[in-house]
Amino acid sequence: MTTWNDFLGANAGYALDLYERFQQDPASVDAATRDLFARLGPPPSTPEAAAIAPALATPAQIVPATLPATPGLDVQKVVLAARLARGIREYGHLAARVDPLGNPPPGDPMLESATHGLTEADLAALPASIVWPAAGPDDGSFLQAIERLRAMYCGSTGYDFDHVQAFEERAWLHESVESGRFSAALAADEQREVLQRLTEVEGFERFLASTFPGQKRFSIEGLDMLVPMLDLLIREAAGAGVREVLLGMAHRGRLNVLAHILGKPYVAIFTEFHLAPNKELVPSEGSTGINFGWTGDVKYHLGAARTLDAETRTVRVTLSHNPSHLEFVNPVVQGFTRAAQDDRSHPGAPMRDTQRAVAILVHGDAAFPGEGVVAEALNLGRLPGYTVGGAIHIVANNQIGFTTTAQDGRSTLYASDLAKGFEIPIVHVSADDPEACLATARMAAAYRERFGRDFLIDLVGYRRWGHNEGDEPAYTQPRMYAAIGQ
Repeated sequence: MTTWNDFLGANAGYALDLYERFQQDPASVDAATRDLFARLGPPPSTPEAAAIAPALATPAQIVPATLPATPGLDVQKVVLAARLARGIREYGHLAARVDPLGNPPPGDPMLESATHGLTEADLAALPASIVWPAAGPDDGSFLQAIERLRAMYCGSTGYDFDHVQAFEERAWLHESVESGRFSAALAADEQREVLQRLTEVEGFERFLASTFPGQKRFSIEGLDMLVPMLDLLIREAAGAGVREVLLGMAHRGRLNVLAHILGKPYVAIFTEFHLAPNKELVPSEGSTGINFGWTGDVKYHLGAARTLDAETRTVRVTLSHNPSHLEFVNPVVQGFTRAAQDDRSHPGAPMRDTQRAVAILVHGDAAFPGEGVVAEALNLGRLPGYTVGGAIHIVANNQIGFTTTAQDGRSTLYASDLAKGFEIPIVHVSADDPEACLATARMAAAYRERFGRDFLIDLVGYRRWGHNEGDEPAYTQPRMYAAIGQ
């Protein structure tokens, strides 16, 4: 026999709306519905009306069925308010201020209360439990809760993962954002550590710019936080029991990563600059001719390896060699990772442990959507014969690729949109917000450890220098130091 308790979520809201129409005019509903309501009688004084809102607003949570009832609650406004909260969770990244250059985000009407027919007075009259089912009277009104929700989803970080179809993963991601689990403010000593790292990164680039003018160096500047993020990812991996970290990246920022992550001596890097002849006067790579010393861009093709003593264990970090076809290194690194995950220390077939090794792939914002090998590698990511238990991807997004703006370089809003087809969670973060960058890296490491899936960080920065990378700066100096107390 049908009872009011059989109607859940949006169905409960629809049934209550029909019942209100039935009370006002029985002829406004069909005969079968009239007979049903005649048998059911009025809805009991249980929280169906209030429960429908969290069911719509929080797809990341299972809503308890014992929410306190709110007398005189306007069911239609509750449903509309729940839709607004859900819109912020799903589309808040479209209003997030992730561009350090200050370009306005595209926004979306679903983020505005007026789109849902709600006024500020309506929002103030509704309970905060529409946003958070566990909210109590001390948590304020829906208006206050929705402002907190906007701050979470529309700040300097854009959370873009509602294309993830697995409920458990989506629930974990939303809960991680709203609990602030990975967003704790840095302590004073941690701030000093990040500042010291950024100073090393920028000092190295400035020295190259002034000492070797006119030579290409593919500067990391504008994306300086990439190095502290890699530091954190390696530490987190070591803490999770990982023994090997396999890195793959193209040219942008490579020298800085070699120097500060892989420990390649400055003198070795400077020597390669000194012995690189003028490419206009000598044959390029692959052509005939005899040259002395390094030629062309070879210093950007070489990798390195280093063993680090992390807080918990020793971990080996390897940066793979990479030719000029930038993204071809992706399947190579993942193949290395797959092999490193095999334990051959006992007789018989090797045992595979995805926590023995992790792949970190750094992509260019133009190359990620532009080179087909990226999609091919992502497509293999979950197949039993190829999976490495999730790779962590970072798009080093300087918003201009090598020479082309986004409007002329891709057909998608974000450089990372290709990953949506493979249900990979994406977080867009401003490279000028150090704490947000590190929080995102912690989330990526935890997600990979828990679910064994890929995670993508869209690190949005800018190209600080012009074409010659050593003349006048193309953009203003970064504001990241102000964000960490300097």
